[in-house]
Amino acid sequence: MQNSQHQEPLVSICIPVFNGEKTIAKTIDSILHQTYKNIEIFIIDNCSTDSTVRIVREFTDARIHLILNEIHLPCAEYNWNRCFQHARGEFLAIFHADDIYQPPMVSRQIETFRKYPEVGCIFTQGNIIDENDEIIGEFKLPPAMRDSEPHSYPEILGSALEYADFFPCPTAMLRRDLYAELSPFRYDQFGSASDFDMWLRAAARAPVLILNEKLINYRVSKTQGSFGVNKLRTRESDFFKVMDHHLKHTKETLPVHAINSYEISRMGDQIIRAWNCLHKKDRKQFGDQVKNTPWVKYARILIRNPRLLYAKYQLWSYFRIFKIYN
Repeated sequence: MQNSQHQEPLVSICIPVFNGEKTIAKTIDSILHQTYKNIEIFIIDNCSTDSTVRIVREFTDARIHLILNEIHLPCAEYNWNRCFQHARGEFLAIFHADDIYQPPMVSRQIETFRKYPEVGCIFTQGNIIDENDEIIGEFKLPPAMRDSEPHSYPEILGSALEYADFFPCPTAMLRRDLYAELSPFRYDQFGSASDFDMWLRAAARAPVLILNEKLINYRVSKTQGSFGVNKLRTRESDFFKVMDHHLKHTKETLPVHAINSYEISRMGDQIIRAWNCLHKKDRKQFGDQVKNTPWVKYARILIRNPRLLYAKYQLWSYFRIFKIYN
């Protein structure tokens, strides 16, 4: 048993954390109970001011390594980038400090890497839970991505045009050499969507696969950093920065219906921003938002593709679970 364990590839699991005292123990416990045992766990603490460090130090498993930042990094993505400095495994995963991972999670990903050696990155599906561990929803994949098969960059880019960022970020496991090639997360350029940019760049290098298996309980709470990112947002979503960048640089010919769907998503984003201006009682900015929206262009698309409006309503309803539009 011991010898077979050492023949398994080493998996480096990194958990960036800041003030995670309420959830970090459950997260670590779920990783320690993985059926796949050849793992190393790096917990990168971003100068927490609560009991996070004390709680982590109470775990005695030799596979856990606690790294303390000397200074507080201003955003989570900068802390994510520190993970690359420590990982030694053939595979690297950056997991969230408030999610719960099912026991077969790592094992299923490694099995899938073996089955598809050409794949560079593997995600999984999961449930969405609240602060009390109650299930309040589940991840949803575009129809074309539900087959648990490898998909190319053009396929993923086309689905993203219609369904936005459908990647379950805290389930990502990449080959470490690919992570090293693509690092760092480009927060300065893409803000809160820099992880989405990373996954698209990974897909441009090698096929990506999303296991259609619920192997994570993804937590949505008011304490997580992403909760307030888009609250009363009046600027364009970072998602469009990423997509516009990749569309500008791709040589692929993408379906017209997918491009139309993307344009209607942009219209919805502009409506939300205008509405948020009214909440802030900034009528000048509201007027600018309305004036700068190409209503005629969007009307033409909707007249030709009336089902798009209902599809976008469904997408908006789904993303509300993640507090994106609160």
